[in-house]
Amino acid sequence: MNPQDRRARRGLFAAFASLGVTASFFPAVIPAVELALGGDVSVAVPALFAGLLLGVLSAGPALRRSPARRVLIVGGVLQTLAIIAAALAATPSIFVIAAAVAGIGFGLVEASGSVAAKAISTVSATGLLSALTGTLAVAAAATPLTIVVSVPLPALSLLAALPLATVVLLCTTSDAATTQNAPTPLAVRRLVPLLPIALALPLYVGVETVISGWSAVIPERALTLDPSTAALGTTAFWMLMAIGRFGAAGLRRREVRPLVILAMGSLAAAMLLCACGLLIAEHPAWALAAVAASVIGLAPSYGLILGIALDRLNTSESAGVTGALVACGAIGGTFVPAAVLLIGRDPAAQATFILSAALCASVPLLVALGVRRPLSSPRPPRSIRAPRHSRESAGAPATGGGLGARGGAGRGGSGVSAG
Repeated sequence: MNPQDRRARRGLFAAFASLGVTASFFPAVIPAVELALGGDVSVAVPALFAGLLLGVLSAGPALRRSPARRVLIVGGVLQTLAIIAAALAATPSIFVIAAAVAGIGFGLVEASGSVAAKAISTVSATGLLSALTGTLAVAAAATPLTIVVSVPLPALSLLAALPLATVVLLCTTSDAATTQNAPTPLAVRRLVPLLPIALALPLYVGVETVISGWSAVIPERALTLDPSTAALGTTAFWMLMAIGRFGAAGLRRREVRPLVILAMGSLAAAMLLCACGLLIAEHPAWALAAVAASVIGLAPSYGLILGIALDRLNTSESAGVTGALVACGAIGGTFVPAAVLLIGRDPAAQATFILSAALCASVPLLVALGVRRPLSSPRPPRSIRAPRHSRESAGAPATGGGLGARGGAGRGGSGVSAG
């Protein structure tokens, strides 16, 4: 690996660590902000998700016009400003707006970081994405500890140092390290086989959001814990996520197939969540132990699903697809928890875990269906032909191929005909 690629990898790991700070900072700080400002800021969570959706939808067009590194920098700047504004917020509305801005930055970094991971991966993006999302989990696990130890709110603005350092590191990285080919427009027929994978992603993200978003509420209600103790459930969740994701990265280095890792983890998590649903009323401690174990199995799913989809495309195509896939995940993070509440009425209800188990079991089946269906060959660019009088004057045959002729374009190829 050349020094340029090593610097690009360091920038990516720093970028995903900053995502971990953003992912846990806003949910964890809400009680402290409400106490300090004397107002309800619970709407900051949907604002964060709305910003995330807007960010990933914006990432697709941005990646068609700019290298992934530049989109990463913009996302890092937005997260830096949002964390500082949230820590210094004087009114609830400022905090909510800061959460939305942070979500936009999160979406830009997540989408462009996935494209950059594909660009610098030598064989498969799944291993690198598993390690990157594991880094996100470690940072997310550490961030709530600054709130548990009662650090003053303005001092929490120092958490913006990580996304700021990421921006500085990325500014010293070449664009060539995170991009290879110009983005390629995709025909709809090329995307049809990816639809099952695009459906699996929001189902997984929805289940993860159920467990992570209520990682403090579920133990509080199941074991009747005080809020300060229950808040440690968020840290425990992200620590387990880190174990699962780095474990998957290790299995990928041993050349275990991504679909095998996904199937084993998802099906194990489905059985454990089902057991939790059966135990939660009579044996809550055992039920929570089952949930904790299920998190390890679920943890690598996001990077594996996204990596499997991107591995089916060349690097130039992945820029146009990543934003749409991440947006699908954001939609699942919004609607699956809403459906769970509508059915079970309580995050710690039996229906919460039974429904989550069913969704987990369907994820590897959908991904396997998407992998079974082969993608059609990418359509090469239209040939650029010289005017007829030029060909005749040069003695060229009328049927000769030009730049981008069909015969010369392979997967990710340049489209130059061999004549």
